[in-house]
Amino acid sequence: MNRVRWLLNRVRVMSLPELASRLRRSLTRRVEQGCVAAGWQPRPGVTVKARMSLFGVDGTPVRAWQQRFQLDAARLESYMAGRIDFFGHEPLDVGMPVAWHRDPVTGTGAPRTFGKALNYRDDRIVGNVKFLWELGRHQHLVPLAVAYAVSGDNRYRQAVVDQVDGWMARNPYGIGIHWCSALEVSLRLISWAVVHSLLALRDGEAGLFAAVPDPERLGVVIYQQAFFVRHYLSGHSSANNHLIGELTGLWVACQVFDLGDKGNAWAEVAREMLERESGYQVYDDGVDKEQACYYHLWVLEYFLMAWLVGQRTGRPFSEAFTVRILAMAQFLEDVSPMGGEPPGIGDADDGCVVRFAPAWPVKPYREVLEAVRGVLGEPGSGDGEKAFWYHALAGPGSGSGYHPGRERCYPVTYPQGGYAVMGGAGCHLVFDAGDLGYLGIAAHGHADALSFCLALDGDWWLVDPGTYAYHSDPEWRSYFRGTAAHNTIRINRHDQSQMGGPFLWLRKAHAWIEKASESDGIQVVRGCHDGYQGQGVRHCRELRLLPAAGLLEVLDELTGADDHTDFAEIHYHFAPDVDITPGPAANCWVASRPGSDRRLVFYMDPLWECALARGSTNPVSGWFSPALEEKVPANTLRGEAVFSAALQSTTRIVIE
Repeated sequence: MNRVRWLLNRVRVMSLPELASRLRRSLTRRVEQGCVAAGWQPRPGVTVKARMSLFGVDGTPVRAWQQRFQLDAARLESYMAGRIDFFGHEPLDVGMPVAWHRDPVTGTGAPRTFGKALNYRDDRIVGNVKFLWELGRHQHLVPLAVAYAVSGDNRYRQAVVDQVDGWMARNPYGIGIHWCSALEVSLRLISWAVVHSLLALRDGEAGLFAAVPDPERLGVVIYQQAFFVRHYLSGHSSANNHLIGELTGLWVACQVFDLGDKGNAWAEVAREMLERESGYQVYDDGVDKEQACYYHLWVLEYFLMAWLVGQRTGRPFSEAFTVRILAMAQFLEDVSPMGGEPPGIGDADDGCVVRFAPAWPVKPYREVLEAVRGVLGEPGSGDGEKAFWYHALAGPGSGSGYHPGRERCYPVTYPQGGYAVMGGAGCHLVFDAGDLGYLGIAAHGHADALSFCLALDGDWWLVDPGTYAYHSDPEWRSYFRGTAAHNTIRINRHDQSQMGGPFLWLRKAHAWIEKASESDGIQVVRGCHDGYQGQGVRHCRELRLLPAAGLLEVLDELTGADDHTDFAEIHYHFAPDVDITPGPAANCWVASRPGSDRRLVFYMDPLWECALARGSTNPVSGWFSPALEEKVPANTLRGEAVFSAALQSTTRIVIE
């Protein structure tokens, strides 16, 4: 019944052209399924071979790496023994040889049937698909290839070869979980291209082809993956970050590997579409339209990778494309507190385009922003391996003088994206008045209109609680996406927007910034949204920040109909280590955290009947998700009020 309900909801947000397109694709898929069952596979018209190495073959990056970094021998040994890091959790046993179709979390074995027909959303069939797909991206092979390139230890090379060869043997074209998503295939192609280029630093131009026992089969499988991506690109309401990732993988593969005339044509298509999508999916002010900070990061790194390969191959992208990369990087710099990471607005799946170090990135935003600076601004800036290898990929003369975040000033407004950044005196605030998300499904947005997050001295105190789950745990998925999980107001226990599935919204709230100003040391921003228009209620919120005085005022206005009564809830979510205690006055609450002498004192409006929640399951409240598939208790301050016609509330937050 859930599957049927989801299909009906999915159809509701499709246009007629999309319905027609998906019908054609469904028919094509059935034909292809029969062909694959009969033994058909796409075959290249030429012998696929190496075209280039992304890092050259003269060994210069190896010598530079040896002067700056050291191998993480223990973790590399763990990788070779089949214990792999996923999403920052403790290493999981994937088997040796690798069990490519077994979910390492639940032990569920995904069926080896036609991949495009697999219902990967059903945990009972495939287990936790996020972990299976992460394994299938082969990103854990890149650190092993780095280790071989810089040390010459043949054990690392052999470990890469064994896994690539084992994957090819157990994943024939079109069969299984690793052949059902063009994005996953694209990320695997990027990994293979990078692995090939790293091996080439020590073995010469043939790279990966010189390492595997059957180079001709390797070429066929590379071609088949590129063929799959080119003919299965995301479209219509699904043409979000997935399409950008797919195009990036196709572009990179067709530059690093020689796939003949078809490969050249596919590369040109990918390049043209990437240029187009950079304008479609990102506002001119640099905000990704999916309204999720982590997917903003994903798209930025895809664009950066594509741009770097264009530079290396002498086929540079346009100036407008470069400007878009810089604007996206500047947005992330602006919403990040000094020395910290952006708030967890929207979905986050904790993945990346390439992972060079064996340890899972602790600060993924810093890694990518360092890489942007090192490539387009200050050569050699950044201490991380991602910045190092991306700069090596770019080659000399790639800088554009980009210097983000040197002179932080407040306030900063992104009117198209719907964000305002306020702060000063160690205080940093991000206000979210953007739309729900991108295209008809708005897949990765949350019902968080007019929410805000607050950091002191680089650490978040008022937080966005994060994501926690994707396909698994639908109830928790709904909670973390819902309005009650954000620092805003919920009406009549309804979300601002209506969910239709785990990555699908039906009715979508529209939010906007009405004004933003600064005068006499007072920063003001005001936003509104229409998410409760169907219930006859409109919500507007104005924030007034006086950094010098250490005062934030939150003014909420709810206007409704005078012929009925409405129920309102206001929520303030805190980082897990922030303690909340009653203050000296009525409806006063004090937030503090161990090791800090800073405090937030909340003077709630008397109309709110307030209570604390921490790790509650009935109702669900008081949770924070530091990583995918991980949640911990955290304090939530919640107020309730009943109103007719109108409600005006002022929360005074003293910053000490």
